[in-house]
Amino acid sequence: MMIFRQLISKTGGCVTYVLGCTQAGELIVVDPKLDMVDQVLALSEGLKMRISYIIDTHTHADHVSGSKKLSEITKANLYMHEATKVKFAEKVRDGELIVAGNTKIKFIHTPGHTPDSASLLITDVRRGDEPWAVLTGDTLFVGTVGRIDIVGENAAERLFESLQRLKTLPDYVEVYPAHISGSVCGFGLSGKPSSTIGFERRYNTLFRLEDKEKFVNNLRSAKAYRPKEFDDNIRMNLG
Repeated sequence: MMIFRQLISKTGGCVTYVLGCTQAGELIVVDPKLDMVDQVLALSEGLKMRISYIIDTHTHADHVSGSKKLSEITKANLYMHEATKVKFAEKVRDGELIVAGNTKIKFIHTPGHTPDSASLLITDVRRGDEPWAVLTGDTLFVGTVGRIDIVGENAAERLFESLQRLKTLPDYVEVYPAHISGSVCGFGLSGKPSSTIGFERRYNTLFRLEDKEKFVNNLRSAKAYRPKEFDDNIRMNLG
């Protein structure tokens, strides 16, 4: 049986995911926030399953990641896309798989919000060979997309291209982002914690744009306050 848990932070709209295979007794933790590490460990203990893999979808700016602390406690490695500058992360290429029993995660490089942003395509092989969900990090949110003023050149153009990759997924694929409303990592985030590719394709104003220039102009015109702690958080998360 596949385990899938969505843990929503009490502040900041951050979402941590815990998933895995009961047969293998292995868990994969995605985007753990530092102040949620104890909750993740308690869930692992309650399920009687070990944490075997830790993944950050990108270098976070809005909060301090709990990946390093969780890795030190569990001895599980942290995995990130190879574009990352996080010193203690194991580097993963686009298209590479992480497998925990019947649960498979495929890395899709989706830069834009940050150069190292990745989306994680989830397949439960007991249900079939087709993916049923994607963890989109800060690339695609419910109702909007990620902000582009974190770090990196040509961020808007790269984000547009990344969203085109996600648009190739079937409409039924469920979308689970790293944030909901309350987060400063995007503009106009929904309070709903999940969606589908098809729904976002139809109702997400920025996601449905097919014209690259129009998308870039719309995104660049969205001015928002950039919290001063972003740079401090990034430095801490780089290790």
